[in-house]
This record gives sequence, structure tokens and C-alpha cells, in this order.
Amino acid sequence: MQVPNNNNNNLARHAVNHGPSIGIAAVIMIVILIVMAVAGPDSKIGKGWQYLIGGDTTSSSAPVSVPPATGTSVVGGPSLSAQKIDSILCGAGSPACGDGNIFYNDSSNYNIDDAYALGFFHHESSFGTAGAATQTRNVGNIVCTAGYSCIGRFRAYSSWAEGIDDWYRLIAGPAYVGGGLTTLNQIIPKYAPSSDNNSPDSYIAAVESDVQAWRAS
Repeated sequence: MQVPNNNNNNLARHAVNHGPSIGIAAVIMIVILIVMAVAGPDSKIGKGWQYLIGGDTTSSSAPVSVPPATGTSVVGGPSLSAQKIDSILCGAGSPACGDGNIFYNDSSNYNIDDAYALGFFHHESSFGTAGAATQTRNVGNIVCTAGYSCIGRFRAYSSWAEGIDDWYRLIAGPAYVGGGLTTLNQIIPKYAPSSDNNSPDSYIAAVESDVQAWRAS
């Protein structure tokens, strides 16, 4: 009598057992596809399924759109286009002419309205055409601190792009917006205090006037 091959029997049993499993899995997949088609990819069901098979679908490397700031708050996305900023800078003979895209992109990245960045630049140095900024490329005349290259009492940069980015970083950081100071009335008395021979009220009025005029034009 031939001795049964146990290995072959085991293989046969496994083959028989997989049949129903594959069939059930196929049915489940068909049902899921039908539900997805009816619900749509943007529904809660669709997003839940996408999360299960591909992870979190909300994260993206694309820039996040943020609403523009209103009133005197500096917080918000850009309210001026890069082209508008360049037209203002170039019309004023600014050495930063052509860097409108830097103001605009940093506005999106830091969530600080670019109109206010431009307002500070105008008030501090007439868009880089007067004062220390002609040498430092410092759009806000930020005072020198440890870790920065400086000329005189102000931080100095190798390009206007660096100076623009540092201004946004300072305003968005813990010293101002990150610390709860979000409006011109809160920011400027600290940024340009009267103890440093500034007039905060005049500074606020000048920036507000510029921002309103640029937005309206």
C-alpha cells in the first residue's frame, strides 16, 4: 500500500482553504469600491478610506492659503501681489526693486500681511533709499543683536532677500505675534519706542495710511 504523502495533503488543504478567503476578500473589495463611487473621494467615507490605505491626506508641501489681514492686525496672508509690490518699489527707485516675490512668499510662509512689511520698509528708510538701510539691506532697521553681522547699531545682510526674511521672522516670532502682539497699536510701541526718539503714534498712522492706500489702488 502506498504511504500517503503528508506534505501533499497539507498543501492541498491550504489550497482549498484559500479559495473561500480570496472570494470573500474580492466581494469586500467590490463593496468598498461601490461605496466609494457613490460617496465620492471627498466624503468622510472616502477620506477615511484614503487615510487607511495612504495615511493622513491633509498634509501637503504646497503653500497653505491664508486669509489676508484686516484692520490694524498684521496677521494674515498677503493682501498685495508680488507685482503690486514691485511696482511700488521700482516706482520709488528702491534698490529692492524686483524683490516683490520675496515679500509675497514670506507673507504666505510667516502669515504676516506683506502690506505691513512694505509699510515698515517705507517708514524706516523710504524703501531702502535713505539712512543706514542703504548699506545694511535691513528693511526694518532691526537693531543689532548677538549672532548677526552688523553695521553700526543695525543688523546687516548680504541681500535684500535676507533682510526681508529676517523682518518677517522677527515679527512672526515670540517677541511680537508669537507673544500675542498682533496689531500695529501693540507692535510699534515696542518695535519703535518713544524712549528711542520715535513717535509710535505717527509711525502707526503712517503705516496704516500706506496699507489702506495700497490695498485700495
